[in-house]
Amino acid sequence: MIIAVGECGYTFEPSTKPDDFEVDIYQVESLRDLAEQFVDEALFGDIPERLRFYIDHDAIALDLAVEFSEITIAGERFAYASR
Repeated sequence: MIIAVGECGYTFEPSTKPDDFEVDIYQVESLRDLAEQFVDEALFGDIPERLRFYIDHDAIALDLAVEFSEITIAGERFAYASR
């Protein structure tokens, strides 16, 4: 809720639940880490193991930066996107 209200412009009401917000949040150190996570989770489809060495995670991170922002809360790093 901190990110949704503080960073994405949502308002807070006592009855508000975290699922009421359309915000994707990932606990990662960087957008490059998020890119690696997306590849590992097959978000881009199944990638044969022999081709994984050719994936440019830095380029994917640059693309993710269009939609995602990064923030540190209580010493933890997060990437988030408001949908």
